[in-house]
Amino acid sequence: MKVWIAIRLTALCTVAMVALDNRAWAQAHDHSHAAHGSHTHSAEILAFHLPQWKVMHFEDQQKAAQHAAAVQKMGCEVQQGQHAGHIDVSYRCPQWRTMQVANHQLAEQWSAWLAASGFDVSHSHSDPAFATGPEVVEFRLQSWKVLHGSGSAQEAQLVEQLKQVGCEVAVEAHQGHADIRFRAPSWRDIHVADHATAEQWIAWFRQNGFEVRHEH
Repeated sequence: MKVWIAIRLTALCTVAMVALDNRAWAQAHDHSHAAHGSHTHSAEILAFHLPQWKVMHFEDQQKAAQHAAAVQKMGCEVQQGQHAGHIDVSYRCPQWRTMQVANHQLAEQWSAWLAASGFDVSHSHSDPAFATGPEVVEFRLQSWKVLHGSGSAQEAQLVEQLKQVGCEVAVEAHQGHADIRFRAPSWRDIHVADHATAEQWIAWFRQNGFEVRHEH
């Protein structure tokens, strides 16, 4: 069943690649301020990685070739071989990479395909209020950070702020308290109006465990 789903999604992925042409891309995205023009805030960005080798088995040679081409186009290491009458496609992507797509529907399709293909996927949205402004603050938190909460108003505010800046956030209630998990595994950014506001956000990011970059 999993292989069938992956094959169907591989076909969708291949069609999407042709349709998107150069509007969807995957690359090792350093996202420095100097290269900030490489994406637009009207588009959606997915982050993904696959640190361990993933092996998928295909009976159909064409489907195997399509899947191998898809993950290779996204920057994965790929190996192919035959075993016990079927085709093995092995691939991995040790470093976090990013993909930009045109809209939310495509982002959801790619997220589903990546997850079904074994990738760890991070997809979130920042508040449009942070899309413009002369001062840019870049931030990253590659591993999940977990806070053991008590349901306070301060925690609710933290969750809201994390979502506003585009972090991936999960709140899980158990044993009488809520665990707040958040991350931003690829470099992301917010735009603010002035340097003083940028400094406030830099302090906030660092206080909550993020790496931060800011150029004057």
